[in-house]
Amino acid sequence: AFAFTQKTALGLLMPSSEHLPNPSFILARGPDNGYSRKGDGSDYPLGWAGQSPLEAVYLASLLPGAQDAARGLVKNFLATQNKDGFIDLRPGLAGQRAKMLAAPLLASLAWQVYQSTHDNSFIAESFPKLLAFFWNWFSPAHDRDRDGLPEWDHLLQTGFEENPLFDIWNPGSQGVDFSTVDSPALLSMLAREAACLILMAEKLGRANEVELVKRQAELLDNAVAAGWDERAALYQYRDIVTRLSLPGQVIAKGKGGTTLKPKKEFEPRVRLLVEIQTKSPAAKRPTVRLAEQATKEPVEIIAPEQFLWRSGGLVATSQKVYERLGRVDVLGLDAKDKVIVRTVDLTAQDHTLLLPLWAGLPDQQRAQTLIGRAILDSTRFDRPFGLPACASNPNEKADPVCSSVYLPWNQLIGEGLLAYGFHTEAARLVEHIMAAVVQNLKQKRAFYQRYHADTGVGLGERNALTGLAPLGLFLQTLGVTILSATRVRLEGKNPFPWPVTIRYRGLTVTRGAQSTEVVFANGKLVIVTDPKPCIVAM
Repeated sequence: AFAFTQKTALGLLMPSSEHLPNPSFILARGPDNGYSRKGDGSDYPLGWAGQSPLEAVYLASLLPGAQDAARGLVKNFLATQNKDGFIDLRPGLAGQRAKMLAAPLLASLAWQVYQSTHDNSFIAESFPKLLAFFWNWFSPAHDRDRDGLPEWDHLLQTGFEENPLFDIWNPGSQGVDFSTVDSPALLSMLAREAACLILMAEKLGRANEVELVKRQAELLDNAVAAGWDERAALYQYRDIVTRLSLPGQVIAKGKGGTTLKPKKEFEPRVRLLVEIQTKSPAAKRPTVRLAEQATKEPVEIIAPEQFLWRSGGLVATSQKVYERLGRVDVLGLDAKDKVIVRTVDLTAQDHTLLLPLWAGLPDQQRAQTLIGRAILDSTRFDRPFGLPACASNPNEKADPVCSSVYLPWNQLIGEGLLAYGFHTEAARLVEHIMAAVVQNLKQKRAFYQRYHADTGVGLGERNALTGLAPLGLFLQTLGVTILSATRVRLEGKNPFPWPVTIRYRGLTVTRGAQSTEVVFANGKLVIVTDPKPCIVAM
């Protein structure tokens, strides 16, 4: 499975172009991919029209020893940078641009490359650009309430477009406006970026340039910590105004073209979600007026353009929060259409809320609580074939998104387990994921974009990047880093219940329970018994 993974991953690499200076990659390669009617690739579908930082991080983990490829991916992103630090989310080889800010994972990827290459010139060239990119996330365009905690601009940035909290296409999704929510995943990514920038500055002797970054990192750390829910043993989404994570409830129901008078009071304040259910393909977007008292003027008007089409109708999120709601005027709908007003539910539990573990933000005790009561709980995230997208959902059979295992997210969470010393648990996670991968290779002769957490059935596109076996996580868990055919880094012990043999370009590493044998192409043999980190070279 790992050999097929590397072969498939290498097949996704594409040569550089006039638009990107280094080789890039596509997300899937098959008989139906690659044809451009225009002849220049500008009409390619999404999988061939650029790649996100999360996908780049995952690809880099699948190619041990290929540091040049990972370095080129970082340089491609930096090649799209504007003067204000903006870096495009999905730069494509044919000049495609998403025109959205990239997810903050680039400094993490650059530091990962440096740890394998110790190329000072690479981080010296990249550091000022990555620093400008980091600060762009805190500009008013992304930090709308200017509290130092930015929000996502678009669902595509998150790396989890099917998130039931924000998605509008699945029937069970809420469709909440993501700009009204503080995401622990985004704040954790930024905190990790800050930590990597600080490490780069120290290596370059430029520590004075990151004093403000250190303060920002402390702010991010405190914000993530404030979202910790001890009862749920998990971090939570929080409203950007109330800083609360409240369950949802239906406030009022009615028909289109009517006035609803819920006469409700809320303590604490709540944000509202207005849902329109319609069967008419010609339905128009309504105007909704929200008043705190039935006899008073509305305090907020939700304009038609604020409504988003969704499965079965439309949905809009209020921009204000309310202590009371006395009247809801709905204008422009047919009498057959249904109107539902509810409070936003921010208690959903998904795998992105585990990302503070990867960023190294919780202390050891909190990390142990998160791992023991959430990740290792079989009623929540601990499933036979990997960590599912959602912790629990009574309608999982009807909603495959919540039961899907997204390997790039599992990779990051697995790295978090290793960072806190949970090697046995990380090995168990790898075994669960590999059970799904191997099952599909045997039965369907293919990798899949995602896997079902309970059955291991492949979901989505065949042979997609995000469904390739997690080779990087396997090697990290094993404690082996292939630096080249003549250099290998070892640390810790083999947490798997069997010996592992790795062969790479004439290099053979055999890792048992108590010792590791390294045999180089020239026949030189080195035996290592000390679990402390070391580099073995020919």
